[in-house]
Amino acid sequence: MMKVIMSAIRAGWIMAILLALASCSISPGQRSRFSGEPLEGRRVVVLGFQVALFPGQGAKPLRDPLTGSVFMAEPVAGEKADELSERLYMLIHGQKDYLFVGPEEARGIVQSLEGTDIGTQEKPLTLLVKVGKAFKADMVLAGYLYRWREREGESYGVIRAASVAFSLHLISVKKATVLWSGRFDKTQRSLSENLLDMRTFFRGKGKWMSARELASLGLEIIIRDMPLRDK
Repeated sequence: MMKVIMSAIRAGWIMAILLALASCSISPGQRSRFSGEPLEGRRVVVLGFQVALFPGQGAKPLRDPLTGSVFMAEPVAGEKADELSERLYMLIHGQKDYLFVGPEEARGIVQSLEGTDIGTQEKPLTLLVKVGKAFKADMVLAGYLYRWREREGESYGVIRAASVAFSLHLISVKKATVLWSGRFDKTQRSLSENLLDMRTFFRGKGKWMSARELASLGLEIIIRDMPLRDK
């Protein structure tokens, strides 16, 4: 009986240590950076995400055009970026201290600008500022979807795990600067493979997530650090 009790105590201590590691560790696949500049104004255009590589293009490393961070990019269907954009809007549009323009309305302006320099990707920051000015907005929230690799297998066992990568940026229209950036770049791994990323394991309820579930989790994680919150 004493051996059983001692084993239980040890197990409890191990779990406590693991939970502590999970709470204080930062996965290299997710991070955010805030410039520290005060946010000015209330009107925000949620432009959402655009894909970095379209179907038919080859996988390759790409630098984020706003931060220079490197992602291993793979071709992604445009509807995945739209889906992630709508999820982003759902997560933030309830902030009472800000007025949001949704992705669908914002895409209309982008389409109207096509045929000029929009879409050339030569000056992405300038183009995002132009979108913000079209709405007389103070800030623009936009990002790039670099990878959306679907899980092969079922939630209880996989041949290949889901893998998702994206960046998200908050842009000052007046100053034409990046106020905040977040990134999520993750291929799900089992708990035994990566003890320091227990947050993903527990948030995923110990199962193998789909790409949609992993992307949604990533959004929830990085926007917690976004300065765009109720005052």
